[in-house]
This record gives sequence, C-alpha cells and structure tokens, in this order.
Amino acid sequence: MTVKGALSLTNNQYQEAVKKAVRPKFRGNSPLPAKTTPQYPQSAEREYRRIAGAYMRLLNEELKKKLPAMMNEYKRERRGDSRLDDSRDLDARIRQMLQEVSAALEKRIAQFGLDSKIQQIAKMTQNTSVREWKRAVKDTLGIDILDDYYSGELYEQAIQRWIAENVAYIKSLPTETLGNMRQIILDGYLNGRPIRDIQKDIQSEYGTSKRHAQLLARDQLATLNAQITKMQQTDAGCKKYRWSTSHDSRVRPCHAALNGKTFDWNDPPEMWYDTKAGRVYTGRKCNPGEDYCCRCVAIPVFDYDGVNIPMKSGEEERTWKRKRRSRSSSTSRTVRPFASASAAANAAARTVRLR
Repeated sequence: MTVKGALSLTNNQYQEAVKKAVRPKFRGNSPLPAKTTPQYPQSAEREYRRIAGAYMRLLNEELKKKLPAMMNEYKRERRGDSRLDDSRDLDARIRQMLQEVSAALEKRIAQFGLDSKIQQIAKMTQNTSVREWKRAVKDTLGIDILDDYYSGELYEQAIQRWIAENVAYIKSLPTETLGNMRQIILDGYLNGRPIRDIQKDIQSEYGTSKRHAQLLARDQLATLNAQITKMQQTDAGCKKYRWSTSHDSRVRPCHAALNGKTFDWNDPPEMWYDTKAGRVYTGRKCNPGEDYCCRCVAIPVFDYDGVNIPMKSGEEERTWKRKRRSRSSSTSRTVRPFASASAAANAAARTVRLR
C-alpha cells in the first residue's frame, strides 16, 4: 500500500517495525509470557445471569396465571370413567393452555428486548477482553495497540454469530420447559397422583429450568471470551499460552492440574474427571474457556520471531528516539530507517494485516 509521502510498507516490513519496537523486552529469542493475567469478564457474566433469570421469571408469571385452570382440568378429568379417553382430552386442553402461555410470553419478550440485551452482553465481553489484551501487551511489550483494530469485520462476524445463537438458546428454554410440564401433568394423571404432588413437580421443573438458564449464561459467556481471546492472541503471532484458573473452590480438579502449564493453541489438553474406579478421559480437547462453564483464561506467550501486533501510531518512532538518546553524544547523527515509520506502521496495521 501507499501512504503519505509515497512510502510503501509491506506486511513483512510492518512486522519488522513491530519487532524492532519490542526487541528490548525479549532475552534472545526465548518466548515471553505476559506479565499480567487477563481478567475473566465477571461483570458481563453477572449481567447475563441476571437477564436469564429475569427472562425465566416472565415464564413463571405467565405459568401462574394458567396453573389454577390446568389443575382444575386435572381434577375434572380424574372424575371420569375412561382413563384413556380422558387422558387424551386432558392432554389436548393442557396443550392449548400451554400454547396460550407461550403466546403471552412471546408478546412480553418483545417488550423485554432480549436481542438488544444479549448484544449489550456481547459488547461488555468484547470490551473486557480487548482491555485485558491491551494491558497484557502494554505491560509486557511496552507498546500500545490500535484502538479500533479489534472492532473490525473478522471480530464483528464472530460476535454477531454468538449473539444470534444465544438469542435462540434463551428463546428455546420455555419451549422445553413447557413440554416437560405437560408431560408431568399427563403422567401424573395416568398414575393417579394427587394435585399437590403435580404442583410440586411443576415448580421443581421451573427451578431446574431456571438453574439451567443460569448455567447457560455462564457457559456461553465463557465461550465468547475464549473465542475472542484466541483470535487476538493467534492474530498477534502467539502460538502458545499459559493456562490460568480462577483460583477458587469452584475450579474442577482437571483444570487445577493444568494451571500454570503452557500449551499450543492448536493442541489443547484433553479433559478428564475422576471417579471411584479411576480417572476417565473424555476425549475432548479444550483451551481455557472452551470446556463447559469454564472460567479459566489464557495468559499469552509472546514469540519474538512471530510477533505481529497492530501497534499504535508513534510507538516505533518513540523506540527509535529512545535508542538515539541513549547513544554517546560523540556518535555521528543516525539516519532513520523509515520516514514516518510510525505512521506507516499505523496505516499498514489497518489495511495490510487484514486476514
């Protein structure tokens, strides 16, 4: 590409400019783990769990409106003589009532604004991930990253896919829950169970669905954070990472055993769990955040030969000036290798490095 001043910089030349800026931070060509540990997006997870809980409360409110009528139908049908015919009649009426619950819930969803709330969660997660990545790069390599690089098309597509999938996940919860409740009522009728037990089972099913929604929120938030982290680090030339847990009592033994160990992004460790009969390997290989409800994070390990970070304007120039000031005053004046190299690096980061 051509920039102001008729200066052309290829991707390789840009990478060399970045390597020149970070050279003082490396000892030879040895890998350099980040000095800081990225923080898991706790606030985004809490917000997602709050939204999932609020969504399930809408379902509960609509169910409470119909539950007395459903129980009245249950009582009426239990007084019939033909179990088979009555069960079919009951099933048809319960289906109709649950469809009315679903329709009422659909109207409330529109007012709830589920899509926009999930978009906000994705934005919070992205902001945390980018902030932590910038902090790791700054504290370890001493350079700043372009502010808008990680809002490009590649990242936007991944985030939009996640938003669409999660809106679908949340909306599917009532369908599954209502289907299970219908089966509870029908099975209870066929087995002659008292109404009190049926009501308890329905409330238990709602509680199970609510907990499932909370776990879904944690799992999907961790998945998005892991996806963005991997894209950031591999795009910057980090082939490896160091596993780091959340260091609390909820860390599973498998992940605790991985803490502090270094792995390749393309060759993650296999997951396992312990039983009384011994250790069982699942066959699933996961990077931090990819396992179910995993809150672990990946500490980047920078490789000098492959480092290729979208450096902010002015970094290469400041590096050159620091080197020049450190030289003896008797040394002859040095000619800069690039005219406005920082501007060229900045422009190249925006265009040449698109993948």
